[in-house]
Amino acid sequence: METEYFSGNTKLQVKDFFFKVLSGSAQGILIGVLPSAVLKYLLKLFITPGVINWASQLSAILTLFTSFIPFLIGVAVALRFKMKPLDVGVTAIAVGAASGSIKWGSAVAGWVNPATGIKSVAPSTVYIASGAGDVINAMIVAAIAVLATWLVSKYLWGFGSVAIILSPIVVGGLVGLLGKYIAPYVGDITTWIGELIKTFTDLQPVPMAMLIAIAFSVIIVTPVSTVGIALAISLSGVGSAAAGVGVIATTVVLLINSIKVNKKGTSVAIFLGAMKGMMPSVFAKPQTLISFMITAAIAGIPVALFNAQGTPTSAGFGWIGMVSPVNSFVKDAADAAFINHYISPVLSLVIFFVIPVVAGLVVDFVSTKVGLYKPADFEQEI
Repeated sequence: METEYFSGNTKLQVKDFFFKVLSGSAQGILIGVLPSAVLKYLLKLFITPGVINWASQLSAILTLFTSFIPFLIGVAVALRFKMKPLDVGVTAIAVGAASGSIKWGSAVAGWVNPATGIKSVAPSTVYIASGAGDVINAMIVAAIAVLATWLVSKYLWGFGSVAIILSPIVVGGLVGLLGKYIAPYVGDITTWIGELIKTFTDLQPVPMAMLIAIAFSVIIVTPVSTVGIALAISLSGVGSAAAGVGVIATTVVLLINSIKVNKKGTSVAIFLGAMKGMMPSVFAKPQTLISFMITAAIAGIPVALFNAQGTPTSAGFGWIGMVSPVNSFVKDAADAAFINHYISPVLSLVIFFVIPVVAGLVVDFVSTKVGLYKPADFEQEI
């Protein structure tokens, strides 16, 4: 049976369109984030600073996944709409070029490439991959690319026999250019969220920890990057650890329900850090956020009371790669600028595992009993 590809004859409904963009974006984010996050600390054991070996090479490759997140979002969203291979490719390029994970600039003649050691003989454009870019902008550009593809197919017959030339230019190039122009304005959303969270750090330790934990419990199931927010405001110390338990609180509640209704693979993925993959379920039933937030508020209290701390790079992880728990008790010279108090491994176990799990079980039990949501609301494949 021949595949029926996305075209101008495809009926677009607002709700279906939104959730396809959302679910595709969630999948793209997970593919980009999880490999590096899961193996980050394990690979560190085999890496010697300044020495290139298999571990440093693998770490670099897995880190590159992060910079490819916008491209992956473009691919995943296009596949959700069952686009043709050509349209999948140009959508990925449009999203990747517009979202800031790949930056470029002009280099003068004589510039030495640090990767190859080769000196350029003429001025050239240099491309640099760094970070995940703006995921919110990636989602917006992916949606625009889908609409552009639909309009071209409906009113311009998909460019006919010259589609291989015009589609990359119009959808890949022009939509990508539009996305690049709107990127600074979309980036203001993340900046505003970061500034709001930064105001929490001026409060006393307990309310600060509770509010930061609540904020991160919500952010982890949105397109906004928890790590990006933490780095943007240099969230460290107690605030970093509170952000970690906030992420864990949401992980716990999602796991409690996922185990009941989903395949084992989905629950394992959530434990390993696939919380953003559950965005479609959460957006469809936003009252589930209440359970995340209450669990996070409870879990944030012992963070302040026992002065658990972390760094800006551990703030948005939680259980992912065990980054947040490990940072709270393992001394590292590089972390000295951010952490001035370490807790014991046992206390770390209590703060980052026992309390969030117990709190999550109780809050989830009450939430389901009062009809806030039911486990079936979390039924989803990642």
